[in-house]
Amino acid sequence: MPLELIHGPPNSGRAGLIRGRFAAALEQDRDPILVVPNLDDVFAFERELCEDGAVIGGMVMTFAGLFEAVATSGGVPLQPKLTPAQRRRAVAVAVAERRDRLGPLRRSSKRSGFPAALLRLFDELQGAGLDPVAVEAGAGTLEGSAYLGDLAMLLGAYEEVRIRLGLADAQSVAREAIRRLAEEGGSSWRARPVYVYGIDDLTRNQFELLRGLSAIADVTVALPLEDREVFALRSGLAARLREGIGVTDEVPTDPDPGNTPNPLLFHLERGFGRTAAEPRPPGEGLRLLRSAGERGEAEAIAAAVGKLLHDGAPEEEIAIVLRDPARRGPLLARVLQSYGISVALEAELPVARTGVGGALLALLEAEQGTRRATDVLRWLRGPSGVGASKVDWLERTIRRRRLQTATAALEAWLERNEELPHDLRALRDAAAAERLTAEVAETARRMVARFLRGDGDAAPLRPEEEIELRAAAAIATTLTELSEPGELASGPADLIGLLGDLSFRAWSGPVEGRVRVADPQRLRAGRFDHVVIGSLQDGEFPRRGGDPFLSEAQRSALGLDPRRDDESEERYLFYAALSRARKSLVLSYRDSDEAGAAVARSPLLDDVRRLLSPPPPAQGPDPVEEAMTSGRPLAEPVYPPAAAPSEDELARALAARTRSADSAELLAATAPPAAVAERTEARLARARRAEAATRAPGPLANPAVIESLRAVPAYGGTTLELFDVCSYRWFAGHELGPRPLEPTPDPIAQGGLMHEALFRLYRERPGGDLRPHPSSLASWTRRGGELVKELAVERGLGGHPSERAIERGVERLLFRFLAEEAERDGGAFEPWLLEAKFDEDEGSEQPPLEIDGWRLHGAIDRVDRAPDGRALVIDYKVASRASPAKKLEEQAKLQLQLYLLAVAERWGATPSGALYHPLRATRERRARGFVRDEDAGDLAGYGLAGTDVLGDEELDGLLEEARLRASRIVARMRDGDIRRDPGPREGLRDHDVCPAYCDFAPICRRDRGPVSDEDREPEDQ
Repeated sequence: MPLELIHGPPNSGRAGLIRGRFAAALEQDRDPILVVPNLDDVFAFERELCEDGAVIGGMVMTFAGLFEAVATSGGVPLQPKLTPAQRRRAVAVAVAERRDRLGPLRRSSKRSGFPAALLRLFDELQGAGLDPVAVEAGAGTLEGSAYLGDLAMLLGAYEEVRIRLGLADAQSVAREAIRRLAEEGGSSWRARPVYVYGIDDLTRNQFELLRGLSAIADVTVALPLEDREVFALRSGLAARLREGIGVTDEVPTDPDPGNTPNPLLFHLERGFGRTAAEPRPPGEGLRLLRSAGERGEAEAIAAAVGKLLHDGAPEEEIAIVLRDPARRGPLLARVLQSYGISVALEAELPVARTGVGGALLALLEAEQGTRRATDVLRWLRGPSGVGASKVDWLERTIRRRRLQTATAALEAWLERNEELPHDLRALRDAAAAERLTAEVAETARRMVARFLRGDGDAAPLRPEEEIELRAAAAIATTLTELSEPGELASGPADLIGLLGDLSFRAWSGPVEGRVRVADPQRLRAGRFDHVVIGSLQDGEFPRRGGDPFLSEAQRSALGLDPRRDDESEERYLFYAALSRARKSLVLSYRDSDEAGAAVARSPLLDDVRRLLSPPPPAQGPDPVEEAMTSGRPLAEPVYPPAAAPSEDELARALAARTRSADSAELLAATAPPAAVAERTEARLARARRAEAATRAPGPLANPAVIESLRAVPAYGGTTLELFDVCSYRWFAGHELGPRPLEPTPDPIAQGGLMHEALFRLYRERPGGDLRPHPSSLASWTRRGGELVKELAVERGLGGHPSERAIERGVERLLFRFLAEEAERDGGAFEPWLLEAKFDEDEGSEQPPLEIDGWRLHGAIDRVDRAPDGRALVIDYKVASRASPAKKLEEQAKLQLQLYLLAVAERWGATPSGALYHPLRATRERRARGFVRDEDAGDLAGYGLAGTDVLGDEELDGLLEEARLRASRIVARMRDGDIRRDPGPREGLRDHDVCPAYCDFAPICRRDRGPVSDEDREPEDQ
């Protein structure tokens, strides 16, 4: 019987010839079979072939289906086949059984991804007809054959597991089909003709099957083939068919411009891969999209697709080609769906990246795997059935306590809840009853039920709900399959690895009414009116990779084909994608990432550019390319109104421009449909009202709030300083009192520990001195170290590495401070007051200080006094530097001045000055602040700076200004005068600049920098 070979370029009509011959055989009742590359092509060809009403169920199939059809043609059923999940698990079992006997691969076999990588190698080995004996024989031809010996051992172990299970796989089915053709002479095949289309390569098993079929039936193979460089890697297949089977008839097909009506696209298909191709001027049908960042590219592609649909293109006539749709496809699909475009994402997505899969894996990790506190949070944040407020509380507890283990996190959970969440209790019960696998599958079903909306069965599913349903179904199906053969049952650790490697089809089935997103190989058998090729980045398309297992020498020893040249293969795949377009082609690339860093575009774009005239200039911009290119730079986060691809994007585009232009005029210029214009204007009006109500945080007007602010009995110095830095920051942090998620910042924890250690040390006075001296320094140091450890225990520090670092850091700072104190000449001043409190509490030494109708309270770290009553206020600062006298107002410092007033008026001392003592400073060790010039001599031992020494009038003026400034701040507080007014003081340097340490930016919504006059509110101007 003949083997007919049809070959030609993609636009030559090979598909039409195959469909015509298949239809003729169908009319003759010959039961023809059409073999196509993948299931998506099965659906597409069945749809086309059934347009005339023909019934062809089961006649269009992949090669796997053809092997099964031949193997069962005699009526003898095959063994049930291993499912993909069972096969992966069988490989893992085989690796575990042979691990102790492995040589070079023993270490690699312990890695979580090893079974999946090994399975891909087994697919290639088995597709080439190699069994363990053949691999072992190949190992004997090479030096260092232990590596291939390990592979042979593992392949043999897998075969043993499969045989013990009594199940078949693709290799055993292929061997059975080839055997039956050879032994039975095809008597049961009934000479059914076979047509192969869309295949550009054949495995050895597929080749042997076609050889056997060609002896008993008509076989027709249609190949994309032409005598030019881009087909170089495919030309060997035609030679193999001619030499190994014998081709009785060849039908070359010529390129037909009618199959690609766009002349420019026909030129690109004809010229790509030809070194002598003549360039031609650009024209309609070719566009370049230049984007910034992955999200920007997804939006640009979605906008281009939206315009095609608006112009009347059917969804199924649009294809988006991605080299790695599993990586880039999900974001693109979400953006397309947000624009109202239906998508068929033809990619295998990891279960672990879905809400259901991620939460389920986290639950298993928390209970049986890594057992980290973060695993508990990941689980509860998913569809766990636990309320968000409870999870928020637990996250805050985990963070603030620095909990590390799942056990500690669950103990914290039980502090406020009577029992553990249902899924965890059910998992533990199932593990005890040895039905863990079934319970994990049931948990996945419960999770996806929680994920879905509760608005009735009639409500259509949202795209994200479809993805979650598919993920849950993949989990449940896989675990059910593994529970059937007992030998494949998985323990907890196996389940974690299995689900971590599990993928599922994001879309499968007919694609009518959907835009297809797929890789070049999946789309190679189809043609589309419009094609978009995305992510054309160097290293992504073309992609670079390699075989993780076999070198070229090892492949040769096994009789495998040489590894294909990466560059040639990628050029062919790009050509395959480019040649799919009939009417328009869009090539999309990114010139920067989201942060603005430049990224390299694909060199394949330069290959396309060489087919266009005139050639690009040697330097400077390329006018031809610029004319074809559109896109949105990183600085433009929204579309221009006229280019907005959806109603939502139109509203965003107009809202972003309302400060610089009238939205009504912009909307009218855009000229959307009347209903869209009406809805958009209503949305903008609501947005303007909301912005007007929320942009300015004050002044506060609620009588109850004002009354509450005016009822404050006393104010602390730190509170007043916070207000002076920024009144909004004070209001949000001090009055609203948000509960932080993070633990107490290390500097604050360190400062609190240091302050308390110093207070207790100076109160105890080891060795009897008021402060350390060289003779008593050892006693002070020894007791200081003991106090730090005691205080760390009292405060619950030490369970986390950062807390232990705090303790060690405080100990070092304390010892250095004591050593400096011992060497300091204090003159007549000695420690007098420690933690001197003046407030309403019963234990306070003094009442609050009355100032201009308001009261000041506080606790002064330390006051040193001379015998004649002169006093120096000392404020410890665990900081790298302290504020000098000239910077106090500029840096919004009030505490030193106010505390000195309190010491003078409440304790009756004569004010000599006040100093910040930096405890953590490395370069500038001196205390800074201000002292009276007549006392500077006695205070020289404190390490004064000359600019901090003030005359009587300067010092008195500094204190009076602090009193007045504090009074103005209190008046603003009581009036609710809250503004976004980072300071510290108007008219001084750095006014209107947000402090770098402020963490209220997400709710403040103010740019972190100076604002312009046009952005100010009227009251600020």
